[in-house]
Amino acid sequence: MTTTNNMALSFAALEVNDLNASKDFYENVLGFEAAPATRPDAVIMKMDDSGASFAIKNKTPMTEGASKLGAGVAIWFRCPNVDELEARVKDSAGKVVLPAQQGPFGRMLVVNDIDGHTLTFHNAE
Repeated sequence: MTTTNNMALSFAALEVNDLNASKDFYENVLGFEAAPATRPDAVIMKMDDSGASFAIKNKTPMTEGASKLGAGVAIWFRCPNVDELEARVKDSAGKVVLPAQQGPFGRMLVVNDIDGHTLTFHNAE
């Protein structure tokens, strides 16, 4: 097997049940910023000035019958204050899966969004 060093993740998308509710959760609870709308079935979430981003999007007919959205997907985000984020998630429709604690990349927190996607936030100390 040959490997290459020029491969990199360029984009990720999470399928959601209710795009408007998920947009509200990602913006108002998790603190991401939505890019200007370009498609009616997806919202691009801006990450930082590096150009990194990800999307939340409506389910597609191919995945409509899937038992759980995001099964087997792990997404980690840098977050300067995981304790503050934990408090916001507790006051929302999201769920804290693993409370804020020391992890392999600094202080970390694991949450489920309103569709059950597991997201990890860490302060990358």
